[in-house]
Amino acid sequence: MKLIPTTETVKIQWFAVLRDGSKIRNNKGFINNAWDVKCSCGWESRTGGAIKACVQREVEAHKWDAHNYTWQASN
Repeated sequence: MKLIPTTETVKIQWFAVLRDGSKIRNNKGFINNAWDVKCSCGWESRTGGAIKACVQREVEAHKWDAHNYTWQASN
């Protein structure tokens, strides 16, 4: 299943959370175990550095709840 935008498309920016709590923008190929995200609407995950799967679930819930995304079955 994947999320499909219905009324608007948002952009999610991924950030790696470092040991001191600071965040750096994710670059392709960067390996990290602590993540946070920021949506183009201003919402932030604020996990303090959770694993990627946990943050991805928060992103999906935010898109579904705040931006009216719908779930579509995979073909």
